[in-house]
Amino acid sequence: MSLDTEQLHKLKAKKFDELYANHKAKWDEMVNNATTFPKTYLDGTGDKVRSADISAILRNAVRVDLQFEAHTQKRSLPQKYWVDWYSDYIVEQVYPPPDIP
Repeated sequence: MSLDTEQLHKLKAKKFDELYANHKAKWDEMVNNATTFPKTYLDGTGDKVRSADISAILRNAVRVDLQFEAHTQKRSLPQKYWVDWYSDYIVEQVYPPPDIP
């Protein structure tokens, strides 16, 4: 999936961009690991790995990540959509969407 502008603004307002920057190496490694798995079941199908495939796998790791949990607890953000949005956000940091002319 990809984020829309409103979601991106809300993530930044809640300092998720800082959470990413403060642990960038870890998040990038998680994305790279999540990229490998879809290749195992898409191999030979002619399909390519998409950002939504990576984000779906990544959600399980983000959901239980200690830094993510601390971040959401500190800011009283119990809503489950933060996992989805943040997963999409970190995938976009590693694999930015193409510019639309």
